[in-house]
Amino acid sequence: MESCIPSSSPLAAEELTAYIGPKSERYRPRFERFTRTGTNRFEFSWNNPAAFAGMWWYLYRKMYGWALVDFVLSVLLGWTLFVPILWGVARAVTADYLYFLQADRKIREARPISSPGGALGADPAHLARLATEGGVNAWVPWVAVAGALLFLAVVLLAFSWLWSAIPPLRELWPDPPGRWT
Repeated sequence: MESCIPSSSPLAAEELTAYIGPKSERYRPRFERFTRTGTNRFEFSWNNPAAFAGMWWYLYRKMYGWALVDFVLSVLLGWTLFVPILWGVARAVTADYLYFLQADRKIREARPISSPGGALGADPAHLARLATEGGVNAWVPWVAVAGALLFLAVVLLAFSWLWSAIPPLRELWPDPPGRWT
């Protein structure tokens, strides 16, 4: 009969590296801080990509539920000046811990019932599965840049249409005197 790996066993460094993918050297020390007391515990950290990219960072790191929450809250909180700054700070402070919780859950779910030689991180099939389940979505930066450019093009098109459609707008910014017309 196969033995079961206890779910309370700590995550191996190889498992974390395989799951995180790019920038694992940045996230592993932070993840170790969350577990240094022996239990999962929140500690403050700062994540610049999460602060400034928000939903796109969550999508990049395959955190689809949090991406949806971020999008909905961003829309509900509005686009004033002060609220998005606070929301960005909240994202930056909590992003690493939320990512750790997801990594911890997914790695424990992906662990095989029995491993060869008892080494959790030595099983290549297990590490390959973690790399597939975790890692990043390489398409997200491309879609984010394309979406930003498309949004900018639509805004410029709308502004140019309004500029030519409403004559009083042109009078708000008259040509400076002395310019050739």
